[in-house]
Amino acid sequence: MCGKDDPHQINSAAELREYYDMPNEMVTKTKFDFLDDYSATFIANAPIVCIGSEMGEGLDVSPRGGEPGFARVIDRRHVAIPDWQGNNKLESMTNIIETGRCGLLFLVPGMDLFLRINGSATVTRDPELLTAMTVGGKIPKVAIRVKVREAYFHCGKAIKRSRIWEPKSWPDPAILPRVGKMIMDQAKLADTSAEEIEAMYRKELKDNLY
Repeated sequence: MCGKDDPHQINSAAELREYYDMPNEMVTKTKFDFLDDYSATFIANAPIVCIGSEMGEGLDVSPRGGEPGFARVIDRRHVAIPDWQGNNKLESMTNIIETGRCGLLFLVPGMDLFLRINGSATVTRDPELLTAMTVGGKIPKVAIRVKVREAYFHCGKAIKRSRIWEPKSWPDPAILPRVGKMIMDQAKLADTSAEEIEAMYRKELKDNLY
């Protein structure tokens, strides 16, 4: 339920605050408009980042990943993320072009901490920047360049609750159907088998990461 269908909906920040304590000073004093040494080190060791962007009247979140250091700290106010091969829908980058902003969430395996960055953003073809992001002789087509408005670490209680870094807590992969089966059913493909789609998907993961 949402909107008028939910009689329990909270309708203001003031009403929401009634259920929560105020954040303590330690939290409010660790949000900056630049990247300090701790933030830069975290980014240099992060193999994955999620990009949040606005899509018309909606929102979108998309992952980007690579070897630690794939996201580049340009200077204290800017970070860049290369765009490698994906599904070619270009949703995040189109959103950034249209709105000029995005949010980032960096993760480092084993660390019970997130790094969050919000700021203005552009999609760039800067040749010097793209060349610096070369992997295996391949240069990304474009990069997302973010100017930091807010940078801060977020406590890892969500990580602890999820037990994401604990292999013993991981579910059996057999719980979900194979990717080929899901795509075939969702896309209603009649002329391609689940096995063929699965093989294409696995080949992409193996041979076309960059």
